[in-house]
Amino acid sequence: MGPFTSHVTYPDPERYILVARRVEDGRYLFARWSDWPHPTMISTLVPNEDEGMVAGIESLLHGRMRVRVVGEPRLASERVAVRMPAPRGGGPRLGWLQPIAVEVSGEPDHDALIESVDALTLDEALDGLATDVERAAFRAGAAAFGA
Repeated sequence: MGPFTSHVTYPDPERYILVARRVEDGRYLFARWSDWPHPTMISTLVPNEDEGMVAGIESLLHGRMRVRVVGEPRLASERVAVRMPAPRGGGPRLGWLQPIAVEVSGEPDHDALIESVDALTLDEALDGLATDVERAAFRAGAAAFGA
């Protein structure tokens, strides 16, 4: 083995994809970007251990959509396989989107990077999402609510 060869293995890359549902009306919240015509779920790297999952998700949703988390976020029972860049150790490879069902409250607003926040029904969301991967992740997250 040469001096630059390593047996270090890294876990498969993973991102949380947030399926946010308002408690006031049961609608799902999606970001709208100025350069993309479809509704989009907010995603994030897995929060670090010091921050914790709940605090990381609360901070992200409050910062991006100005809503507050109600109750505990729920991990969906299934993840969605997708090609994504590895955070360390190389280029694109198999990774996972882990849908997280999050109940939120408040009138959504957007930060400076998001053009708007759409509140959609389940059917409107499934019709509007751009890819099969997004629809699969959304369905898995919605199922964690019992929808």
